[in-house]
Amino acid sequence: MTHQENNTKVYDFDTFYPRHNQGADKWAIMQRDGKRDFAADVFPFSVADMDFKTAPEIQAALCSAANYGIFGYSTPTAQYYQAVCDWQARRHQFNCRPEWIIQVPNVVYGLIHLVETCTEKGDGVIIQPPVYPPFFSAVENQQRRLVCNPLICRAGHYEMDFDDLARKAADPQTKMMILCNPHNPVGRVWTRAELAETARICLENHVMLISDEIHADLVYAPNRHITLAGLDPELARQCVICTSPSKTFNLASLATANLIIPDEKKRNAFRQMSDRIGIHGANYLGTVACQAAYEQGEAWYQALIRYLTANRNYFLSFMAEHLPDLPVCQTEGTYLGWIDARATGLDSAGLERFTHQAGLYFMEGIYFGKEGAGFERINFALPQAALAAGLQRLQQAVESLKA
Repeated sequence: MTHQENNTKVYDFDTFYPRHNQGADKWAIMQRDGKRDFAADVFPFSVADMDFKTAPEIQAALCSAANYGIFGYSTPTAQYYQAVCDWQARRHQFNCRPEWIIQVPNVVYGLIHLVETCTEKGDGVIIQPPVYPPFFSAVENQQRRLVCNPLICRAGHYEMDFDDLARKAADPQTKMMILCNPHNPVGRVWTRAELAETARICLENHVMLISDEIHADLVYAPNRHITLAGLDPELARQCVICTSPSKTFNLASLATANLIIPDEKKRNAFRQMSDRIGIHGANYLGTVACQAAYEQGEAWYQALIRYLTANRNYFLSFMAEHLPDLPVCQTEGTYLGWIDARATGLDSAGLERFTHQAGLYFMEGIYFGKEGAGFERINFALPQAALAAGLQRLQQAVESLKA
């Protein structure tokens, strides 16, 4: 399926690009058990990157930069920061200022050092499992106290437990909350009302909010992403927004992300921390790619959303029709599906063996916290033919398990 814009630009998301022996993390996972004879349509469904080539406009910008051939120390330009702000305004109606932005290598780096900079050892940090695994390590590896506010699942739909959040935020030793919006792995896009209640609880209890919004561009209608810092000026001073083009444009290995820190005191504290650990200079090619994505990538991005929407709908309808005993969340954002596989009766280790034997490589739910035990996360950002082949293998494997 190719996608054409204004009868001039055509983008291809259907071509298979197996990434064996390319150093691609999720493809390496498939080979760790010694297998080398995978069928052509066997793709991994684990690590959250896409098996699509990035926008040709970004490729052209990178080629131009590479051909120039000078790769000395670099700093993002004013045009770079303006491109980030313009994207936020255009996509999310959030009026960001260039001086609020600090470029970092990736969002996980930002999370780790925000915890280090803005809390003290022993302080409590709230997270909402099942959630992206680095949230746990960002807290515990800095000798902070993990405070879990588990999400509640009602009929396959996850909600926040605001009563529990309020109790835990009221502890004077709880100083920070890390929010995931859109949420990885359950696919929720938090509503304005949900975000407002989260913000109210945190503001009343002087709990700083860190919002990981790396999947913000990957939202399916009629859902809409709300940038946390755009809710209220007072809240903006008490929060940090973590963004990156890496998910939207498949640029993770170019190691470029942006922290939006409206409060000057917090920005200065973060910069001082970076100086202490010797982080200086930008990834030149990552900076080039980010600016090109935000300035020239709109048409490709719109085509991508249409393709991902089709993949999401295919995944949801296939599971409902052929695997009703494995219910799935109605993914509102991200390109990740969340499958409840507890009906198989297998524990987490058994599920991993079962799926690998079927030629399927998911991300085991247990990695997202004990609340994810018995679940599987599937990445559907790949050619639809490969998605279909994988789901058919899953169906066959589940049927053989019942036999």
